[in-house]
Amino acid sequence: MTIDYLKCRTQDLEIPDENPFQNDKLGRSQIADVLTDVASFYGQSGCVMALDGEWGAGKTTFVKMWEKSLQKKGFKTLYFNAWSSDYSDDALMAIVSELQELSPESDTSKKLVEITGRILLTVGKIAAKCLIGSGGDAVEALLSEGTDIGKECLNAYVTQKNTIEDFKKHVSKFVAFNAGEHPIVFFVDELDRCSPRYAVSVLERIKHLFEIPNIIFVLAINKVQLCNAIQGYFGSANMDSNEYLRRFIDIEYTLPAPKLENYCEYLYNEYRFDDFFRSNQRMSSLSSYYDSEHFKTIAYTMCEIVQINLRQIDRIYAYARLALMQFHPSNYLLPDVYFLLCFWKIVNPTFYKSIRNKDYNTQELLSKLEEIIPDGYFNQAYSIYNNDYILYAIAGFIYCYDITDIKNQRIVNPSIKANQVDGKNSYNIKSRRFDNDKFYEALDNFYACNNRSFSYGLSYIFNRIDLLDSFK
Repeated sequence: MTIDYLKCRTQDLEIPDENPFQNDKLGRSQIADVLTDVASFYGQSGCVMALDGEWGAGKTTFVKMWEKSLQKKGFKTLYFNAWSSDYSDDALMAIVSELQELSPESDTSKKLVEITGRILLTVGKIAAKCLIGSGGDAVEALLSEGTDIGKECLNAYVTQKNTIEDFKKHVSKFVAFNAGEHPIVFFVDELDRCSPRYAVSVLERIKHLFEIPNIIFVLAINKVQLCNAIQGYFGSANMDSNEYLRRFIDIEYTLPAPKLENYCEYLYNEYRFDDFFRSNQRMSSLSSYYDSEHFKTIAYTMCEIVQINLRQIDRIYAYARLALMQFHPSNYLLPDVYFLLCFWKIVNPTFYKSIRNKDYNTQELLSKLEEIIPDGYFNQAYSIYNNDYILYAIAGFIYCYDITDIKNQRIVNPSIKANQVDGKNSYNIKSRRFDNDKFYEALDNFYACNNRSFSYGLSYIFNRIDLLDSFK
């Protein structure tokens, strides 16, 4: 077998210095312009901005594009992946280490590192004093020397307070010197993936030590997950973590939903689906000229109406391309039925398994499909999906399911029957949400014709999607 090399996921996009959003597939350059203006408005006072988006929404890619865009406009920027330093006990040294990159050899930079060490050393001394000794001797020592320990702790507190004031004075001077015409923009990414202890440490250090002019902190977060981490840190699911988080964040911006059509087109090309759908062998042996368009349409439509995140979409395309390697170019294949199965295998594996086992009759399957398709699709007065493509795809899916004998892996006579009513076919299956007249018209395309493409059922597709056959 000739080896075809595939990608298991999309690679990081190239971000050109001259045009950072050149390879943007989500139409987000305008968002960067808006946020750049916001950063400029608050440059003199400084602020903490939260860029909120669910996991897999493309926050990191957007942040890196925006960072380069800012640099091109004369801003100095810093990028801190909080998750990568989650192993340390205190976030302060990690933050200062990133900040020092602005001018690492300057006297002020070296002074900052020195003061940071003093802050951490003072905290360590207080903790160490309380842990002297062991067992009963330690308790006796603490009781007999309580007054001395109290004085030492008080002195350590005063020393730490003065050190923190000294730190804020020097960091303000350092930031002002490096900022120039624009504020410094300090990106903090992956905070919501950190341990609760470290996530809270980052927030508290930024709030208490870096609330200074000329610097904008941008926290790229999934707010829901960060709130969960805060509740975990304080050990209470009843804590109002939203309110707690507001004390650290001045401006909250929710990353808008991306333009999925362009992204889906990008994934289709990136994974080279045309190497299969439009191969010379396939095009010459089958009437499959529109297969690629059918695949693109059902893929985009399902990703849009179910509203899954970008990472999940990437996984679906990657898996669909891998499983497609088990089909010979001359195999008949309904692209929409194939994609629906790949989609549910990744997004809803329990539902996929039930289809695989043929746990439903056709009426139950239709009802289940209508449950998992969001209400927005059926509300045609407001829906953007003003064509019947999904309706015809579901009709074809039900037909293929109906004629499949899973146990014996063969084709059987369909259970759905047509009856003539006023010159039109009516079927012994009812939709609760689709218009039944339109649904029956869609069923006619499968039950009332003998198109060979529709007559293979699902067994051979299942075997290939589950990678049970050899690669062609």
